[in-house]
Amino acid sequence: MTVFDNLLVDIVCTLFPFLVYFLYIAYKEIDDERETELAIILTIFSSMYMVLKYGNPMLPLMPMLIVNTPLLIAYLKKNNIAITMASIVIIFYYFNFYQGYLLILTMEYIIYYCIYLFCNKRISIDWYIIIFTILKVLFLSILATNMYQSNNALGHLLEVSFVGIIFGLVSIAVVYLIRKAEDILRIHKSAKEMEHDKQLRTTLFQITHEIKNPIAVCKGYLDMFDVNNPQHSKKYIPIMKEEIDTVLLLLEDYLSLNRVKLNKDILDISMLLEDTLDKYDMIFKNRKITTKVNLIDDEVYIDGDYNRLIQVFVNIIKNSIEALKENPLIEIWSQIIDKKIYIYFKDNGEGIPKDILEKIEEPFFTTKIKGTGLGVPLSKGIIEAHGGDIKYESDYGIYTLVTVSLPLANLK
Repeated sequence: MTVFDNLLVDIVCTLFPFLVYFLYIAYKEIDDERETELAIILTIFSSMYMVLKYGNPMLPLMPMLIVNTPLLIAYLKKNNIAITMASIVIIFYYFNFYQGYLLILTMEYIIYYCIYLFCNKRISIDWYIIIFTILKVLFLSILATNMYQSNNALGHLLEVSFVGIIFGLVSIAVVYLIRKAEDILRIHKSAKEMEHDKQLRTTLFQITHEIKNPIAVCKGYLDMFDVNNPQHSKKYIPIMKEEIDTVLLLLEDYLSLNRVKLNKDILDISMLLEDTLDKYDMIFKNRKITTKVNLIDDEVYIDGDYNRLIQVFVNIIKNSIEALKENPLIEIWSQIIDKKIYIYFKDNGEGIPKDILEKIEEPFFTTKIKGTGLGVPLSKGIIEAHGGDIKYESDYGIYTLVTVSLPLANLK
């Protein structure tokens, strides 16, 4: 093998355990300092083992300098256990080449450690590598002078200097890559934390959006409420009480930061739709909105959560009302196809442009000034939790059609 081939193999053997380490840390998302410290110690010794097992000296009859690179990474990580144990391993490795010089080798690595302690906060790791390399070449030159006589000593000194320069450059490059990998890990961790924060914000936005609907209904009825009219008390108070119960139910769910839980029961979907329309009866009249309702007359049973489905239908009707302009019209009808009930909500409002329609189910996407962009995604989640589906169709400037499908209950 050529000098370049030997160098490439040594670099790969050095870096491979660290690649595994970073992948492990990123995948496991380790935050425990003790576990991280143990992982880096094992990685440093794995790197040294691979270099000693599969690496080759750049030049014949010369020990590998790159075996010191994992030690330098231990200095970078400021891990005293790894520094001590790696130094001992390297000392005995060099002792195989320089018999009888164990004391000198030991003193050499004690000097490296003392310089590290002295320069720990004074110089960067790159400058420490340069100092380390110069001293390493110096010590190997001293050993070479004692082991080789006159004419061989100079040649060996030149070889040691050449290999030392290569070692220094490679070590700086390896340490640079390690630091960049750590930066990427920190960015990855920050991205995870941001994602977690985003989920929290999503939950808060959902609370705001879904609480706003029942409160708006209550406000609408309070504006129309006449305390001197007994019929108002009899009709409006139960409706407002139901809306307040809905708010309390939403708060109970979102305080737990869990997915919306369904409290399913067998219910008549046609009756549920009529209850939903009753909530908006006065609003339809006050805004002079024409409604055409053609629901299935017979009882149609599904296994569903009454409050959640009300929540979805209220959101659909509210969006339709906000889109209406001249000659406002809302049509609602239903039909049964293949053991599913299909409920259609159609309005003659301004419609939705195609490019917006493609993004309508994306969280936070909204064209409303004060909108959160969570009503549609949340409605979709509730319907899908019932085993159904919700689809949006629109012809801009003409109409918008929302289709909700839900499986029928198996009453056998």
